[in-house]
Amino acid sequence: MRIEHIRALARFGRPVWVWDKAKFGSRRILDRVRFRAELEEPGAEPSGGCDADVSTRLAYGEIEMTSPLYLGDMSFGALSGIPNIALARTADLTGILTGTGEGGLYEEVRRYRRITVQWASARFGVDIDVLNAGMAVVIKIGQGAKPGIGGHLPGVKVTKPISDTRRIPVGMDAISPAPHHDIYSIEDLGQRIMAIKEATGKPVFVKVGVTNYISYIACGVARMGADGIIMDGQGAGTGAAPAVVRDNVGLPIEVAVPVVDRALRREGLRDGFSVVAAGRVSSAEDAAKLIALGADCVSIGTAALIGMGCIMVHKCHLGFCPAVLTNKIEESPRRLLSLETATRWSVNLVRGWAEELREIMERVGVSTLDSLISRRELLVGEGLDPEDAELLGVGLASEGMDR
Repeated sequence: MRIEHIRALARFGRPVWVWDKAKFGSRRILDRVRFRAELEEPGAEPSGGCDADVSTRLAYGEIEMTSPLYLGDMSFGALSGIPNIALARTADLTGILTGTGEGGLYEEVRRYRRITVQWASARFGVDIDVLNAGMAVVIKIGQGAKPGIGGHLPGVKVTKPISDTRRIPVGMDAISPAPHHDIYSIEDLGQRIMAIKEATGKPVFVKVGVTNYISYIACGVARMGADGIIMDGQGAGTGAAPAVVRDNVGLPIEVAVPVVDRALRREGLRDGFSVVAAGRVSSAEDAAKLIALGADCVSIGTAALIGMGCIMVHKCHLGFCPAVLTNKIEESPRRLLSLETATRWSVNLVRGWAEELREIMERVGVSTLDSLISRRELLVGEGLDPEDAELLGVGLASEGMDR
């Protein structure tokens, strides 16, 4: 149902529902958290024309966004090039942000403004010109599908255009080490943050996978001068993650957000510092709940690909995508994704998502996104263990209100 919902948003660009109808029966913690307003009006349908302000600012106000949506960090190599361009075009057209991921910067993407560039452990294709592109730099420490493990682009996907961008031989596996070999302490991270800021004049975010001690990590990132943290929760997708790590390491993003928000506030580090939540975010209601739990913005990756036609074959890393999203880039490709169609669908997805977020905000009684951030009192847990509810900072629904 969620996949069909995303596809409907991408085709038509208008609200499909107010409350996520796919969450009932789910065992995910975030699906067992509901807005109190939904309990009062469970059958609400989109009314259209809501005027809630979903715009926001990130990085101590340096980056303005029309809605709190960041389109993943998917590299050229992981994707086939045209999807990377479509996402960058979408960000420029809609006033949000998209990440370019690891592995240098595809030349066709470089021309767009509302992108972030990634500084990962292998530094494939990264130089000062790449760091100066776009609006911000992301230092990637980890990701949700494989915390503690570096990146891996199989050699079968490293064709000539990708080898040129990453500056590695054709057909060679692009393997990023687990650590940055010049970052072994929080002080080392602080030095790299300051160096990148001085070199580029741009905000710097730090991307991490969500594991134990995430609150300490977030406070350290904030103290070292970063402008925000991108927290990638369990279930964040990548085609090349070892199954044993993907399925057994990492924590859900909904657990991390309120813990990190409380820790940053306790240490006096929250004002202006941006918290971006990623990992299995699939609807505007997911976004609204994560923002109410303490995030400033959410990131989507798989949902963005579904909007462009992904049919979930799970062969991204092999280069044989039937939707032509992650195929190998050949010099004379026989099939190409339509850039115009991919852009149109992505723009529709962003606009429809924003409209659904406005509908939710109107029903919970907030008119601006700032007034939704950290409003955990607007949420209630249904079918949650008391320990989980306490961790999230939400109340529990009475037995009479359970579905």
